[in-house]
Amino acid sequence: MDTSKRYQQAPDCLLEDMDGDLLLYNPATATTLQLNGPSAIIWQLLNEQHSVAEIIAALQEAYPDQAAQIETDVLQAVSDFVAQSVIEVVPPEAVTSG
Repeated sequence: MDTSKRYQQAPDCLLEDMDGDLLLYNPATATTLQLNGPSAIIWQLLNEQHSVAEIIAALQEAYPDQAAQIETDVLQAVSDFVAQSVIEVVPPEAVTSG
């Protein structure tokens, strides 16, 4: 996986915050994903246009005791989001600096 890529929520997906858990509905596949804990944090960082590499680094810094496992977990979460068609790559020209 190219960790320099940035992702955003697919345009047709609907996101609902249910007491801290995020429910993500994809009408194209008629599926709902429940995001909590790490997956919710990864989701939020993706939608702030952070690259996968930036997310891994930020989480490793925030959770140094789990640094060895974080890269695997982030890559798996992003792969799952792609497989569920709930995120799409942000074109390089659309990336905002911030």
